[in-house]
Amino acid sequence: MLSQPLQDSLLADNVVYRPDLLNKSQDMLARTLIEGEIDALISSEPVPRKAIDEWAAARASTVYVVRVVIPDPNAHDLLDYAPSGEIEAGRSVTLQAVGKSLGDAYVNAFDLLEGRWVKQALRSRFALDEAALPDVVAGRTKVLLVGAGLVNLVTGYRLQQEGYAVHFVDARPDPGAARAWTAYGCSHGGDDARMFTLSEMDNYNDRQVSLTMNSLFRRSVTELGWNVHWQETLSDGELRWVREFEGIPVWLADKYNEDIFALSRASHPKWTRWIDDDPDLFTAALMREGILRLYSDKTQFAAAVRRQNRIGATRHVLTPQEVAQQHPALADAVRGGHVAGGVHVVGFTVNSHKFVRELLRRLRAGGAEFTWERSVQSLERDAQARVCGVRIDGDVLEADHYVLSTGAYGDALLSGTETKGKIHGVLGAWLRIPNLEPDLRHSLKLARKGHITEDANITVATDEHGRPILVIGSGYGHTGVDPRNVDLAQLRQIYEGLVDTAAKYFPASYRAAAEAGNLRDSFKYCVRPWTSSGLGVFEILPGANGGRCVITGGHNTGGFAQAPEIAQAVFDAVERREHPMHFAYHPNRPGVFLGASAPLPQTLAHPEAVLG
Repeated sequence: MLSQPLQDSLLADNVVYRPDLLNKSQDMLARTLIEGEIDALISSEPVPRKAIDEWAAARASTVYVVRVVIPDPNAHDLLDYAPSGEIEAGRSVTLQAVGKSLGDAYVNAFDLLEGRWVKQALRSRFALDEAALPDVVAGRTKVLLVGAGLVNLVTGYRLQQEGYAVHFVDARPDPGAARAWTAYGCSHGGDDARMFTLSEMDNYNDRQVSLTMNSLFRRSVTELGWNVHWQETLSDGELRWVREFEGIPVWLADKYNEDIFALSRASHPKWTRWIDDDPDLFTAALMREGILRLYSDKTQFAAAVRRQNRIGATRHVLTPQEVAQQHPALADAVRGGHVAGGVHVVGFTVNSHKFVRELLRRLRAGGAEFTWERSVQSLERDAQARVCGVRIDGDVLEADHYVLSTGAYGDALLSGTETKGKIHGVLGAWLRIPNLEPDLRHSLKLARKGHITEDANITVATDEHGRPILVIGSGYGHTGVDPRNVDLAQLRQIYEGLVDTAAKYFPASYRAAAEAGNLRDSFKYCVRPWTSSGLGVFEILPGANGGRCVITGGHNTGGFAQAPEIAQAVFDAVERREHPMHFAYHPNRPGVFLGASAPLPQTLAHPEAVLG
């Protein structure tokens, strides 16, 4: 029998727990598997071949058997004791999951199944899409990019470097027009700060089973939840998105998190090369290398040290006293008892508006076209349902390839795609204070456990007049698919949380801003694109004339951090190469395995597993 905690972490709507089947006849086992329309069986004991063959013969698709094994620690050769690999026999595949404990072995079995099933199902889908494509026509290299936020600008720049002609269309004004921040979307309307760390983007599901787990979207900001939308305003589809978040089991949340971290790690050397190749860009963007992570809670600090060590991010671990000595700007916070410890980690920040300004110059110098303040209403498709253009008012713009990255503002445009309804808005707020002597030299990531603005990025920056400032960004406020669905009373609570952080961690800077009377003048917010799984979105649609239409987004707090790897995945897509992001971020990845989303075609029907 599995322990109750292990059951709690593994079981979901598509998992049936039947340990009794190990003690029943082969005929009973086979009948249960067939009548239950089971796709995979996980067992701690050998499964009779006769039952497997009968089950496989009755199913239309391949069935999987995963044997969980805990090797004898005294075995001299693990491979001799528990041979790895797989055994394929007819319509069945037998796999083996090994673990140091029963819990590890079962989690590894689920990991193995999810990865196999998702890749098999999505490769079937990709093959159908490929069959719809005509032969590639050489020399077709024009790319139309819908959305000119940071992620798509980095993508367009990469494509331009690879020889593609790029044309951007954005519903908002040119960032250089210096309109009010409310005229822009997340990248250009948010403040002048972005951060890269190896864990900048992650999954936000709870890792401990409890009566209140995964309830962030059921509580308002004032209740230390994430809801900033007006009460009772979410549609049935939006509530289904919330239920999808709530239904992700612990083991799968862990797997999603590791997949996200892997893509951030892949992005790191690409950032490093870009910084080396174009130092002027990053100098102009006031890049600050190295991030100091601060924690207010001792238990959270200890867990964070383990996590940063595990992902290879740690440079130095600091006691509160060492934080005060090495970072005098934080001495007041340490004396006030607000710092439990710090971890200096791999990462950097840039002033993102300055970064965009310089990147736009480079794109224009390379021949990029820009169409500002024009909204794309829909994708145009040909008789074979291939994308052949985008409609803007009465016009249709055509290209060889299309890349859509519209942040939290593109749900209507995504009609007819699997990404439709997958991206919601989660608001974050901003505040500026002066960076006084002794000034902060490294940007921070601050964790205040149990606080209304629990996670904050504090970025070293300069204002429009070149004066040193700190930009504080924090808060989570779910809006649903409509980024305008914001209860201003809840937003004010987030703003007050930012003020409290400024007052406790930078009291002198806070007093200076308050005395100058401009503290609250710097309040602003942006709405980030979010998914219920924490995974980003990467969807590939067939285009006319051999092209591709790629949809990216939903990167929660990590779009900037993963931007070079997103650009690589887009480049690989238009070049018809596979990339891990094509599978990891497919918009229906959760639904493929859990059946958590709308029904899919037969090739993507979600599996049901039995544990024995």
